[in-house]
Parts: sequence; C-alpha cells; structure tokens
Amino acid sequence: MAAERKLKGINFVGTLEALARTHGAEARARVEARLRGDAGELVRGRAVVASGWYPAAHYAALLDAIVAELRDEDAVRALSREAVKADFATLFRIVRLFMSPEKALQQSMRISSRYIDGGDVSVVDVGERFIHYRFRDYHGYTRRMWWDFIGGIEGVLETLGVEDIRSRVVAGGQDGDDSLELIVRWR
Repeated sequence: MAAERKLKGINFVGTLEALARTHGAEARARVEARLRGDAGELVRGRAVVASGWYPAAHYAALLDAIVAELRDEDAVRALSREAVKADFATLFRIVRLFMSPEKALQQSMRISSRYIDGGDVSVVDVGERFIHYRFRDYHGYTRRMWWDFIGGIEGVLETLGVEDIRSRVVAGGQDGDDSLELIVRWR
C-alpha cells in the first residue's frame, strides 16, 4: 500500500481562517475542540506551520470536524473556494490580464505541488470554457478532501472572474479513492 500524501500546513491555516471569516471565531474554536488525536493537538496548540508537511489523515480529520460542527456537507468545498480566493486574489488579478481561464488552470495545477507532496495531475482535454482533469496517486484522500480540492479549483476560476461554474466528477473522488477524474465547465 502506498504511503498517504502529506499536505502543507497552509492548507490547514487557510481553511481555518476561511472558517473564522465566514462562520466566526466561535465556530473555529468549536471545530478545533472537536479534533482528536495528533491533528487536534497540533491545531489547538497552534503548532501547524504554514510551510510544514502533515499527513493527509490530519487534514481529513479537520474537514470531518468542520462538517460535524456546521452540519453542512458542502462546507468544505465552500471554505476551500474562499481560502483560495483570499490566497490568490492578487496573483490571479495579474494572471487574468495575460491568460484565459483555460490556460491559467492548466498552469495553476503545477502550483499544487507546493501544497501536496505528490500526486499526478494531467489535463485530459481543454477547450473554450471547460477543462477535463485526471488526478492520480493521491493516497489517503477522502471524499471531503476531494470536495475541498474541487472547491479550490472553483476558487481559482472565481478569482479569474468566471461565472456559472459546474464541476462534474466522472470517476473516483470517494473515500479511499486515490484518483479523481473531473470536468469543470463555466461561462
């Protein structure tokens, strides 16, 4: 069995900051209190370093705690969109001047290696107002982690000024799946 992926601490930090911005500091505190084990100790102890690497299971536990607290399965996707928009608003404002959303998405996936320690991303097809991705070897991912990932892609598009985003999972993307095939369309 392949080792689970590790995620950069900025994923944790960005998600928790988006949670506090959208649901309040009290909701963040309740989510932190729900976390058990090593993930809970790291988060509550403010020991997660943005540049550090942490097991995928720790991030999965954070997303599970968020859904349990907010009682909203789509919360992780929405928070990821907000975190990406906050992180990249300035960068993508500049990119927007020089690239189409299709080209920016093709290039932005290279950036994912700064946030996840591996995995293979390929663009199956790209056209006007759509992109078809294949993600492989994301060991340790859960359905909520995949929804978080999809929310991040949608956040990039929103930052580029795209509207009416529709993401469709073609294959994978469930608990225990190390792959996802995704088509994203917009107008």
